[in-house]
Amino acid sequence: MRIAAGLVLAAALASLFGCGPPRSKSIIEPTAGQAARLDVGFHIDAVRVGEAHAIVAAAPPTDAEWESLRGLTGLRELVLEQGRADDGRAEILATLTGLERLVLRNSPLGDAGFQSITRCRVLRDLNVPQAACTAAGVRALAALPHLRSLRLGGAHLTGPDVCEAIASLPQLRSLHLIDIPIGDDGLAVLERLPGLWNLYLDGAGVSDEAWERYFQACPRVHVHIDQAHHDRDPHGHLHEQAP
Repeated sequence: MRIAAGLVLAAALASLFGCGPPRSKSIIEPTAGQAARLDVGFHIDAVRVGEAHAIVAAAPPTDAEWESLRGLTGLRELVLEQGRADDGRAEILATLTGLERLVLRNSPLGDAGFQSITRCRVLRDLNVPQAACTAAGVRALAALPHLRSLRLGGAHLTGPDVCEAIASLPQLRSLHLIDIPIGDDGLAVLERLPGLWNLYLDGAGVSDEAWERYFQACPRVHVHIDQAHHDRDPHGHLHEQAP
């Protein structure tokens, strides 16, 4: 079987948002014999010669592997489960100008790092669930004209200011905020996102009254709260998304 991407140590990744439209499969799992020789360097070489377009790494890349990523043309998807990507390594990410999907788990990416990745101009999906940025870093993402999906969490993200920054991303279709206490005022700000399909909020601290107002204002949005459908969401999993 041809290896099409990444450090595949488990099953192929699910879609960034479970209820969103399926994305094209860019990762093909190796055979049992091939799995033993997989490493980041191997897949960097595969991307470099055009045999792969994605890298999925379960273990942290070494310093040398990080450096090997620099300017890697042809890389469209990068998933680092233990990326440990800080603002310095974001400078390397900024050189991946063909990147469409970026997942950086366990990565304390700050405001400067978010500013750096805005140089990935074709980026569509961004997932940084343990970020170290503030609302200013989120606001910088407005420079990404194709950003459609954002999954975000971080200890420095709180209140309506975060939502004001997100409201500057009108092209968003899917939004997942992880343990970010935006409150009622923050939810009201999110009503400004005109094309949103899916809204996932965990630990948002929003009242039932505020949700009632949101559903009236945004009847087409499919809502999950703390990993469950809101009982007033008229769509559930039958929600049909616009093209």
